[in-house]
Amino acid sequence: MADLVPQLKKTLPAIVQDAGAAAEERVIEFFTAEIRNPNTREAYARAVRRFFRWAHKRGLNLSDIEPVYVAAYVEEDERAPATVKQNLAALRRLFDHLVTGQVLEANPAEPVRSPKLNADGGKTPALTAEEARELLDSIVAGRQGSPRKDLPQLRDRAIIGVMTYTFARVSAVTGLDVRDYFRAGHRWKIRLHEKGGQRRTVPVHHKAKEYLDAYIGEAGIGDDQETPLFQSLRGRTGVLTGRRLQPDNVLQMVKRRAEEAGFDPSQVSCHTFRATGITTYLENGGDLETAQHIAGHASANTTRIYDRRDDHVDQEEIERVRI
Repeated sequence: MADLVPQLKKTLPAIVQDAGAAAEERVIEFFTAEIRNPNTREAYARAVRRFFRWAHKRGLNLSDIEPVYVAAYVEEDERAPATVKQNLAALRRLFDHLVTGQVLEANPAEPVRSPKLNADGGKTPALTAEEARELLDSIVAGRQGSPRKDLPQLRDRAIIGVMTYTFARVSAVTGLDVRDYFRAGHRWKIRLHEKGGQRRTVPVHHKAKEYLDAYIGEAGIGDDQETPLFQSLRGRTGVLTGRRLQPDNVLQMVKRRAEEAGFDPSQVSCHTFRATGITTYLENGGDLETAQHIAGHASANTTRIYDRRDDHVDQEEIERVRI
């Protein structure tokens, strides 16, 4: 936490710096004392920087910002409603903190209404079981002399496999240490650290176990219980760095692997595998409550958003339109 303060000072938006020391200190306090979860802090920081860049381009000072400007910013934002809603929530909380710290007189984001969300279905695309299998099988470890050449493929296949078979968020997968994959009796389990400090332990699917064992065996990290399970690689050498792989790096990897397998990379994200796992589970007779438990959702309504069964129409059915 001590290292975070100088880092925040360096990255404060110009509009905050121009408002003086009191505003700077209050913003830094917000991101250190008020926002304790690292994932939330990162998401809120992106939202705040984005809005303040928008305001700065329009010549606004911090004290100039009124509800009409926040409303205009929301109106211009063409991203998904859920993203806009989260960004507006970040601004509300920050401005509220500035008000209580007597930096601002009123919260300009408070009166602004959030965009409506469609609660009937999510926009995260899911692959069919066959497509998921095709993508995973395409990540082939080619024996080309040095066994280390296999490591990137084995690592990437294991990451995608864990996301698919445990319904885990990418942040939970990148947060795994070697010790979080463990044997309990005759079964292997994986301990996921989800957002909000939530922990959940789920049994490991036999295919996920196959992928994990192949990767860990090739990497030689099975005895290093405290080390990150999924690590970055040193250039093109195929050698692990010992540093934890970050979610943004996983997203880039997923899109690259999807494109190599012949899929449209714009339609595949890390969340695709969460939706794919949940949908396939339900298609094969799984019940919604158990899917909710595996996914770590507080509400079954959230799990329903990831159920894409109604989106899948067989090509054979379309071909019945014989014109």
